[in-house]
Amino acid sequence: MGLTSQKDETFQLCKDYTEADIKSLVFNNSLKFIIIFINTILRMLVIKVIEWIGCSTESTQMIYITDMVFICQLFNTGFLLMLCNGNLSEQGLPMFNGALTDFNAEWFSSMGETIVGSMKFNAWFPIPFEFGMYMMRVAFRLLDQVGTAEGKTTKKISVQQYVNTYAGPMYFLHFRYSGIMNIVFITMMFGTGIPILFPIAAVSLLILFCLENYMIYYVYKIPPAYDEKLNNSVLSNLAKAPLFLLSFGYWMLSSR
Repeated sequence: MGLTSQKDETFQLCKDYTEADIKSLVFNNSLKFIIIFINTILRMLVIKVIEWIGCSTESTQMIYITDMVFICQLFNTGFLLMLCNGNLSEQGLPMFNGALTDFNAEWFSSMGETIVGSMKFNAWFPIPFEFGMYMMRVAFRLLDQVGTAEGKTTKKISVQQYVNTYAGPMYFLHFRYSGIMNIVFITMMFGTGIPILFPIAAVSLLILFCLENYMIYYVYKIPPAYDEKLNNSVLSNLAKAPLFLLSFGYWMLSSR
């Protein structure tokens, strides 16, 4: 009886451990995808709101969209995870009473793994995203050609309708700059304690560089002539990234 009871306890212990491990694995992996999905929704929402409000010039509107999309994505990817799981009760913020009080081993094994996973997913996500958009354009073109009258290849009744269906999409620079800044700042924030973020960021930027060059040459319409204001604004923001590296790096390295 004693041996049977011990086997039952061992089986139950293994079962509980396996269930907890599977739940943790599913939660961490789903959280990585949710972060990127929410970033995409935030990007679309911010662009629509700012375009609805409008600005005095196109350059000013582009800068506002770039900055606001970047701030929302940075908060959602970097700060929200720390605030939801952080314990700041000793700093006078009792509403943040999570289990993690510092950048300790538990933080790196849970939140650190989630951040790395979301950055990895973010690195190759633009490729299937652009492929999915391409398939949507192909589907609309096929629908336009199906059921056309004899001797015709389209149902469109005006040149502009035909161009809108068969030409490539418009090229927008604002949310691409926002994505680049988000990659750089997240890497600077957590790179000291998670050095693998630096090669992941390098791969992400390389993929974006190759993909954007291909899309500009073969897919997108001719981009509009942007002035230097947006570039200067983005470069000014990127110059602040080392401050994140120094501050968060000191915080991580000073943790006992």
